[in-house]
Amino acid sequence: MADLDLQILLTSRSEALDVEYKAWHDTSLTESGAKLARHLAALCNHGGGYLIFGVEDQTRTPQGPTGFDEKLFGEDAISSIVKRYLDPPFQCRVARVSHEGVEYPIVIVPQHGARPVITLRDGPADVKNKPIGIREGAIYIRAPGPESVAIRRPDDWTALLDRCLGARADILSRIMRHAIGKPARPSLEATDLLKAACEATAASFVEQMGEVVPLAAEKDREWVRHQAGNFAVLGYALTDDDGELVELENLRALNSRADIGMHEYAHAGWSAFLPLRVPERAPQLRTDKLFGADRTYLEGMRPVHSSLLTTFDYWRMYRDGVSCFAEAYREDGPRTRKDHVLVVGSCLVKLHSILAHARLVGQQTPGVGKVVIHQEWKGLMGRHLCWREDVLVTPTKLRDDRFVRTIMLDWNEVRDRYVQALQKICQPFFELFAIAGWTDPQTALTKEVIEREFGSLHGSVRLFES
Repeated sequence: MADLDLQILLTSRSEALDVEYKAWHDTSLTESGAKLARHLAALCNHGGGYLIFGVEDQTRTPQGPTGFDEKLFGEDAISSIVKRYLDPPFQCRVARVSHEGVEYPIVIVPQHGARPVITLRDGPADVKNKPIGIREGAIYIRAPGPESVAIRRPDDWTALLDRCLGARADILSRIMRHAIGKPARPSLEATDLLKAACEATAASFVEQMGEVVPLAAEKDREWVRHQAGNFAVLGYALTDDDGELVELENLRALNSRADIGMHEYAHAGWSAFLPLRVPERAPQLRTDKLFGADRTYLEGMRPVHSSLLTTFDYWRMYRDGVSCFAEAYREDGPRTRKDHVLVVGSCLVKLHSILAHARLVGQQTPGVGKVVIHQEWKGLMGRHLCWREDVLVTPTKLRDDRFVRTIMLDWNEVRDRYVQALQKICQPFFELFAIAGWTDPQTALTKEVIEREFGSLHGSVRLFES
């Protein structure tokens, strides 16, 4: 998460049910572990959320530096607490973010699966022999306060059971499909809607660039116009095992959680699907008509009368399970204007960004079985492929101005074999440059080559571990 995102979270003193603040303390203590287990279970049963260390519980203000070992707030420490107290166990991710020179650990808690998380044992006993923090056999949920409490009323079960039943239906569908042996492919609606959403995103990007021209300095206007015909639009659709689109809930919250991972894995000074916090530039819910139906989507990066920094990319997240972004080529910047080249690292970042966002959103969305990636590159004619600066990969110049490809991936591959999935979506594009070695991602786009290119960039760009 960016400092700005954390600042908003802290200064707003959020009372959202999916956020829990905890002061610095020794998490290795048995009593502390039991209390944390209660909050972790409740957040998981709530559908996922955040546990933030280093923030005073009552006032919700950051405490500043701590003398505690950072390992006490790491993934291993959290995993140990989960395994000791909760069933089924689940894996949390910890993002360390900087605020006023201090790093604050944010535990990212996933949503539960086909059954709710239940406690395995009591916490340590107090002087009256009553368990501290957690009780064996309890199912904890989030309640107004916010606080983590055991389920007591019938109404408390409604949302939890709905999510459990949805997850079980997804599992049953997967089992039946494997039993029948019928290969699943995305439905016509899924692929067509993805392509239509990408076209709409591209059209809005071009419109956005047109709005920027009169706002730019006279010397930059021709360059801005150039961007409207030289950009890439990439998108993905999340479907179930039957190829039907998986609906996304609460787009703002979903993208904000994904943004934490994007800053950690796909942030090259800027990241795709970035939710700006300035009110006039913050993402807005809008409606567009695609295939004769009104589709709700979250829109990011509409220009205003200020800096041009946010005008060279544009994105949409549709409730239907489709997300897209359009971005100009960084190689065409005003100070590095080289219309005749594309740089390997920049192209890799674009492809990595769309796949990384699909992975991060898919992890929060029950029922995902397939990921469909669509890519369209515009303004390619006459371009070379370079490593960096003017070091050519190949002297081959592209003869076509546009490249389009749609690729289907299994969700398990995106989640568990990320490098392989990234190679699959990169291969068709790099094959355009027709040089020996670039036609096979296993030999040309190895993990080592990709990591080398990512390592040369500013920011934080890295691969997900398999």
